[in-house]
Amino acid sequence: MRSSVLCYNLKGTKKGKQIAMIFGFLGYKVRHVEKEEYMLPVGALAGTDKAEDAASVCAEDGFSDEMLVINAASEDMMDKALFLMRKEGIKIGLKAMLTPSNREWTSIALHDEIQKEHEYMKEMERNKKD
Repeated sequence: MRSSVLCYNLKGTKKGKQIAMIFGFLGYKVRHVEKEEYMLPVGALAGTDKAEDAASVCAEDGFSDEMLVINAASEDMMDKALFLMRKEGIKIGLKAMLTPSNREWTSIALHDEIQKEHEYMKEMERNKKD
């Protein structure tokens, strides 16, 4: 299995180019997902699942947050990518691994779930400081 990363709302940005360099250096296939593809399953977008013949439907209520969906061949590959992102000071608030549970989800469904988890973690961090 070849590792891949799905990039959302990063195309043409400095951060997007840095991410492409890091993941490309590690041998990942880098794919910038377009809004027209948000309703397709993330497993198909990542190239791990067969894409349905259904026409892509533009997501009216897309999202503008930066997001990464990482499909690493091994835990070591994932660790290396995250280490290099930290080392270069690249922060993406919404990150997820492709899993058997979420591979059938649309990008929007996955975004919404990660956003909830991200908000929860930020709230827990705030409560720790109080």
